[in-house]
Amino acid sequence: MINPVILIVEDNNSVRKSLRQWLEGAFPKYQFIEAATGEQAIAITQEQAPCAVIMDIRLPGMNGIETTRHIKATMPTTQVVILTIHEEKAFRNDAASAGASAYVPKRIMRKKLLPALAAVLAAQEKAEN
Repeated sequence: MINPVILIVEDNNSVRKSLRQWLEGAFPKYQFIEAATGEQAIAITQEQAPCAVIMDIRLPGMNGIETTRHIKATMPTTQVVILTIHEEKAFRNDAASAGASAYVPKRIMRKKLLPALAAVLAAQEKAEN
């Protein structure tokens, strides 16, 4: 059986790579893939059907909110965790209305990302069974 896929969408290459390394250690039963733009994320999502996406808001081209909206419209069971520098309530509201399951500010990601991702993965696993 192939491992379930988690997609990391982040335009900053070094942030994306270090995030992947950290998460691979924390979630060894998952395969991690990467995208640098919203458009890449949509294409990869169509091919790979990830169970979860970690999504930055500020991306070149299509932003993370619009990308989330598109992914959720075409793959409603895919869970999206927003990981961003933006902490304003308007961004949180936009992310929630786009279908994001969790919202984690980058400033506190070391404390909040692992539990948020674990929670959405557990919820998805429960929904599939």
